[in-house]
Amino acid sequence: MPSQKNRSCQQANRYVKSQLGHPQGWSISVKNPWAICVKSDIVASGQKHESFIMRATISESASHLFKTEFPQLSALVQKRLEVEWRYHRRSDVAGTVPQDLLGYSDDFGRMLKVAYRHSLLDALREEANWYATVFEARGSGHPVFAALLESWIVVIQGVIKPPECNELSAPLQTLHQELPRMREQSRDYLRSRRAGPDSPLVTCLLRGDVQGARDIVFRLLSEGRSLERLIVDLILPAMAEVGLRWELHEVEIYQEHLATEAVRALLSSIVPMKQPINLQPSHAALVSCVPGDKHDLVPLALWAYLEVRGWAAKNLGTSLPAHQIARAVATLAPDAVFLVLTLLWQLDDALEAVAMVREQSGDCPILIGGRGAEAGRAVLERAGAIVARDFDEACQILEGGS
Repeated sequence: MPSQKNRSCQQANRYVKSQLGHPQGWSISVKNPWAICVKSDIVASGQKHESFIMRATISESASHLFKTEFPQLSALVQKRLEVEWRYHRRSDVAGTVPQDLLGYSDDFGRMLKVAYRHSLLDALREEANWYATVFEARGSGHPVFAALLESWIVVIQGVIKPPECNELSAPLQTLHQELPRMREQSRDYLRSRRAGPDSPLVTCLLRGDVQGARDIVFRLLSEGRSLERLIVDLILPAMAEVGLRWELHEVEIYQEHLATEAVRALLSSIVPMKQPINLQPSHAALVSCVPGDKHDLVPLALWAYLEVRGWAAKNLGTSLPAHQIARAVATLAPDAVFLVLTLLWQLDDALEAVAMVREQSGDCPILIGGRGAEAGRAVLERAGAIVARDFDEACQILEGGS
């Protein structure tokens, strides 16, 4: 007689099968408003572990099929997760799958579209490490991320015909095999975080203590630190730490909101304190998120950094369409454009913006950074953008050529 566990799995798979056009092989052989590059430490903590070999490329036909079928794939993955959660994973709690899991599932699928289209399978592995750590920190860990991967594998194999379904599911099957390694590295990373001291600035930000944050900055200024170095060496790491704590459920939502507004106030108060370097600014710059990106704190910090470094900078903010970014560049004629790409799944939006700026403004340098940019570095550089690891490198590239 089948166990409750097996009956639940069979119910989930039968539901998805009933929605598909052709049954295929069904056996099986993670939003951060503060995002800078907070994934790098998580991924690095697992680099000593051996990984399974993942295929190097995805064919154009397989990528095209995944993109074409994505709406149906995503909807079926979410339905399968709902059924799994209700009947198997968390039968002890009421009803529905947590909304944040459904959100992570959708984002994971969007990231898969980009990873498949551009064959960014190493980046896919790094993203998977990050998802595993987020789920581990939130107490759901291995079973929930396993369910997410299994759902994408099952639905891909059910919706898309061979050989493309096998090609698309193979990297996910590899990640599924690596789950024990991911779990080990996630636990190591989280244990190491708990041993670290708290930053005084992070403490002020989480309390919404703007004056306390300013006092820290003023004290360091009086000790001879420059505003430029305070932004890079103090404020940016504090922003990254708050963002990571929010993603890992180590702080409350209200604390993240307090910290967000405190950082806005702190950065806005720093720029008027800059010392006049030249009567005329050395360079003019436009700063923007890539289209659709709503993570506005990093562009704000970059704007402040450029200003105190002696540039004349304008911040276009978030979610501006690509054609509007290109029109701003053509009208204002800056010496350079700085784009922030936070999430890998927005890589194609970044490429669209780069292409439109190139079309309208010719040789205007386009510098792009953020964790998504680093993951898509090769693709962006082929499109003519300059990928910079940090604010300092971006300016050094431009100022060194002036």
